Amino acid sequence: MGCPLYVDFTRECISKFPDFLMFPTFDLCKSDDYEECLAYLIVSSPFNCSYLITCGNEYKKNIPKIITKLLAEKEIRDIYYTYTSQYCISPENHVTCAKYKLLSEGKTPPITLFPDGSTVHPMEIILKKKLIVHPPE
Repeated sequence: MGCPLYVDFTRECISKFPDFLMFPTFDLCKSDDYEECLAYLIVSSPFNCSYLITCGNEYKKNIPKIITKLLAEKEIRDIYYTYTSQYCISPENHVTCAKYKLLSEGKTPPITLFPDGSTVHPMEIILKKKLIVHPPE
């Protein structure tokens, strides 16, 4: 079936929310799992945190490109999907987000800060990935 926002090899969701992360592949858009896409989740949500664009722009500007590429992998995408669901699109929980609190105080949260207050360096995400070594053919 595929995402209803994926029209003519463009993503209508990006035209609705152009400030979000760039995605490395359209595979998720073309699959039946399109609802797992962060952009789809945000565009289809009836509520978005007032700092969502600010946070998205910080990620787009400061996150290493390799992390953006890793968003195509379900394991990494699920981490961001969970945080987005619990905080960014939650009318109740968005005010408990660690980034929201700092932004409300006029401070810029570090890119390493997750909404629950935990921190992780982008390199940790990269290093936690399992390397698959293929034997030479």
